Amino acid sequence: MQGFFADANGVSRFLCGLSLMLAAGWSSAQTAAPEGAPAMSKETFEALEARAPLNQRYPAGSIKSREVAQKALAEADEDRNALAIRYIIDQRACYKKFLVSSCLEEARERKRVAESNIKQVEIEANTYQRQANVDERDQALAEQRKQDQADAARRLQEQQQKEADSARKVQESDAKREQVQQRIDRGQGQSPDYRIREHEAKVREQQAEDAARAPERAANAAAREQRIKDADAHRKEVERKKAENERERAERKQRQAQPPAAPQ
Repeated sequence: MQGFFADANGVSRFLCGLSLMLAAGWSSAQTAAPEGAPAMSKETFEALEARAPLNQRYPAGSIKSREVAQKALAEADEDRNALAIRYIIDQRACYKKFLVSSCLEEARERKRVAESNIKQVEIEANTYQRQANVDERDQALAEQRKQDQADAARRLQEQQQKEADSARKVQESDAKREQVQQRIDRGQGQSPDYRIREHEAKVREQQAEDAARAPERAANAAAREQRIKDADAHRKEVERKKAENERERAERKQRQAQPPAAPQ
């Protein structure tokens, strides 16, 4: 303390200058606020200081919805900004007192306690949001599994129907070939023209069978293409939700890392 007051004239000049800064009022407190912090009017600052502490507005276990969690985090940012300005004001007030160090220590302790109360609410709100994201992701996956099971059952039924139709067509084709063979057997010893006509009949029958199976082949190809599209859409949706969650966490961290601004 003796070293501090060794130069009485210097101390007097320092206190005089500090008094002029305090006399400048709210605008000087704004000037000392951290650069880049959002502006705040004096009325807003007074309104923020007048409301109850954040941990009293949001007691433990009171955050039960995403909307409440987001509101609590937004108010936590406001309280941090107001707290930073209050700390600046308290520091300046301390320099007008005789026991400067003791006053500054008390101001730091008040700031520490207030930040701890804000942090408790932020932890609960962030925890709720993370769990809500997990629950939503689990619900989406459960719905997707249910849809996949329904699609699998539908595809199985369609496949069974196709197999039954294919077996029926094979039987019909075998019967037709048997009929043709019987006509050929009966036509043995007949003219070459008759055998040519029989061959052409076989060709036409084969062409008709191929044409009948064309829709089935087209349907199978379309089903494969749809399965590929569904899988790609599901992958993109999962990636979108993951990117959105990461972006929200990054924005929250960025807002918490930004120093608060003094009110206008």
